[in-house]
Amino acid sequence: MRLILFNAREDEKVALETYQKLHPEIELDIYTESIDENTMSFITKGYDGLIASQVKAIPEKAYHLMKKSGIKVFATRSAGFDMYNLKLLKKLGIRFTRVPFYSPFAIAEFAFTSAMYFSRDFDIIQNNAQKGDFRWQDSITSTEIHQKTVGIVGTGNIGRIAAELFKAMGATVLGFDLYPNKELESVLTYVSSVEELVKKSDIISLHAPATEENYHLFDVELFKLAKKNLILINAARGSLIDTKALLDALDNNQIRAAAIDTYEYEGPFVNQIVSLDDIDDKVFLRLLKHPKVLYSPHVAFHTHTAIENLVHIAIDGAKRIILGEEVEEEVKLD
Repeated sequence: MRLILFNAREDEKVALETYQKLHPEIELDIYTESIDENTMSFITKGYDGLIASQVKAIPEKAYHLMKKSGIKVFATRSAGFDMYNLKLLKKLGIRFTRVPFYSPFAIAEFAFTSAMYFSRDFDIIQNNAQKGDFRWQDSITSTEIHQKTVGIVGTGNIGRIAAELFKAMGATVLGFDLYPNKELESVLTYVSSVEELVKKSDIISLHAPATEENYHLFDVELFKLAKKNLILINAARGSLIDTKALLDALDNNQIRAAAIDTYEYEGPFVNQIVSLDDIDDKVFLRLLKHPKVLYSPHVAFHTHTAIENLVHIAIDGAKRIILGEEVEEEVKLD
């Protein structure tokens, strides 16, 4: 069995070495390169499966070369997959797997930490201290989590753990999900709409997938319903938020702050070294420089546990499909 893995990172080195030691029967070729027009030659050698972790778009030619070289399965080392051309994969008859469960604690903890950062006014405290202003003053007189209402949008595995973390601190936790989980009723109270959740919440943490229905879920009109002290956290998918609307809401003091780990047009920047002078995306530059935004480059998942699980489960999913086994991580392309 021959597999090819693209986008290999230094932080994945140990996980890849461990997998290879555990599975010497698999011929796994590893490349640091992304899949683009300059790396097409790598996938013309007759591989059975391809494993990737790529944010930027893959050219259509690459998909056709996968089919030509005999690729039977495309496995992504991620939970999200909106960056891939699933319609073309279906047309080409290439099956697709992802890693939906790798470490929900990683992202939930990141969201919780981001909420605490703004809830305790660390942004203002740090800025004041750097200017030599060490006074105790009203601008840094915080409220406590147990006094707040926290809204969770998307109550799957990650949203559930985030809800449990906030609940453990004594917060009132609300949830919105198209498919409510009755088992969570001891942790949170479901509301009937996102609008209701926004009106009532002091903190909102997004854990919903990127779908057509969720595109720019948080837009100009929704921000108008928010409390002025709202802290918005997005460690899910960038397309859930209309970023310009978010920045305008911050500028107009409609909401308090935002922690943004995913930006909808992050492809050219994430996991890259980029000169800010070369960035043409004015909205992204505005996001980076905004004093009320805590931006991070899609790293909420980035723990040792999560990385090992992402690597091992992705490769294993490709292997098992090639062997003709049922794989629960497979995304049905129909």
